[in-house]
Amino acid sequence: MIIELLFPSQSPTMTEGTLVSWKVKKGDQIKKGQPIAEVQSDKSVSDWESPENGLLAEVLFAAGGMAQVNQVVGIMTTKGEDVGPALAKAKQKNDALLAKPAGAAPAEPKPAETVAAPAATAAPVASKPSTPSAPAKGMRVSPVASRIAAANQLDLSRLRGSGPDGRIIKRDIEAALANGAARLPSAPAKAEKPKLKPFRADGVVTTTPLSPMRKVIGARLLQSKQQIPHFYITEAVDAGALEALRQQLNSIEGVKISVNDLVVKACALALRMVPKVNATFDGTAITLHDSADVSVAVDIPDGLITPIVFKAHTLTVRQISDKVRELAKKARENKLAPAEFQGGSFTISNLGMYGIEQFDAIINPPQAAIIAIAGIRDEAVVRGGSVVPGRVMRVTLSADHRVIDGAVAAEFVKTLRELLESPAVLLL
Repeated sequence: MIIELLFPSQSPTMTEGTLVSWKVKKGDQIKKGQPIAEVQSDKSVSDWESPENGLLAEVLFAAGGMAQVNQVVGIMTTKGEDVGPALAKAKQKNDALLAKPAGAAPAEPKPAETVAAPAATAAPVASKPSTPSAPAKGMRVSPVASRIAAANQLDLSRLRGSGPDGRIIKRDIEAALANGAARLPSAPAKAEKPKLKPFRADGVVTTTPLSPMRKVIGARLLQSKQQIPHFYITEAVDAGALEALRQQLNSIEGVKISVNDLVVKACALALRMVPKVNATFDGTAITLHDSADVSVAVDIPDGLITPIVFKAHTLTVRQISDKVRELAKKARENKLAPAEFQGGSFTISNLGMYGIEQFDAIINPPQAAIIAIAGIRDEAVVRGGSVVPGRVMRVTLSADHRVIDGAVAAEFVKTLRELLESPAVLLL
C-alpha cells in the first residue's frame, strides 16, 4: 500500500505551518506511531507521528519550509511498491493546493502525454533592478508560476507562456530556471541592515514578516471584530478583601497564589451560576456548556495563546494555581499539546500586572464572552456611608450580542463582583 504523508493540521484554525525537521530520511523503515518530523503550527511545536508501518520512499518537502495543511510532503510504502505514479499524482495535487491561496485560480492543465516542456524564450531587454517584476497588464500568469518566479528572481515580462492563451505556467518557469533565461541582474551589494533592538532612538525602521502565529492571530481577531457584535459591561470591584485573602494564603509555606488564580476560580463559579454566559456559537446554534473550561490568555514571545483550565469549577484555588503555572510554562516553551489549548468555553485576559485602569478584550470565537481584568489601584470607596481609601479592580466583560443579552451579561458581572468581594467563598 502507498501512503501519502499529508502535512497535518495541529489546530482548527491552522492553514499552514513549518516543517521544522525530519526525524527520518528517505529509505528508512518506520513504525506506526514513530515520530517522523517536528511540526510548528500557529500555536506550538509538536511531533508528527507515522500513521502506519512502512518505508519512507520519497521526501517531497525540505525541512525548514512553510507547508500548506494537507500538502503531500512524503510518500511511504508498506510493501515496496513502485511510487512513480503516486509521485506524479502527489506533485499534481500539491500544485493545485498551492494555487488556491494565491487567488483561487483553477489548477494548471496537465498535458495528456508526457512530452518535453517547450523552453521559455527570452527577449532582449535592458538591465533592470534586481527585484522580481509584477506581471504586466494583460499578462496571464498562474499563481504557482508567479510564486516560483518571485522566489527565483525571474523577470516575467521576458517569458512567453506555453499555457492556454499564452498563460505562463509552472513548466515555463522550470524551463527558464534550467536554461538561465530571464534572470534579473544581481543587485549591488548593500550594507548589512542593523539588527532589531528593543529600543532605538535613531529613526531606523525595521520590517519583520508575519510569523504563522501572528497571521492567525490577526485573521481571527479581525474576523471576530468584523463578524461578532461585541458589547461591553464594566464593573468596579472592591478588591481589598481579595488582596488580604491572597496574602493570608501565601503566608502558608509552599503556597503561591496569584490574584489571577482567584479570578479563574471566581469566573468558573460565576459561569455555573449564570450558565447562559458559558456558551459557544457556531453561527447556526448556541451550545451551553455544563463544565466551566476556562481559557487563560498567556503572553508568549511571538504572540498570545490561551491554554485551558478544564473543569475549573471543580478545582481548588491551589490546584488552579498549579495548573495555570504548568500551562504557562509549557506555552512559553512551545510544548503545549493541541488538546491543551483547543476548546474552552470562556476566556480570561488579565493585564493587571501592568497596573492599567481598564481595557476591552476581543472575543475568542467560538466562545461568546471574554473578561478583561485590569490592575488593582488605590481609589476612594464608599463603605458604611463613608468615603474611605480602598483598592479597586475593574473588570470588563465583552459579550457576543447574538448569544448573550445585556441583562444576562450584567447578571454575570454582578455575580463575579460579589464573589471577588467575598473571596472566602472561593475556598469552599
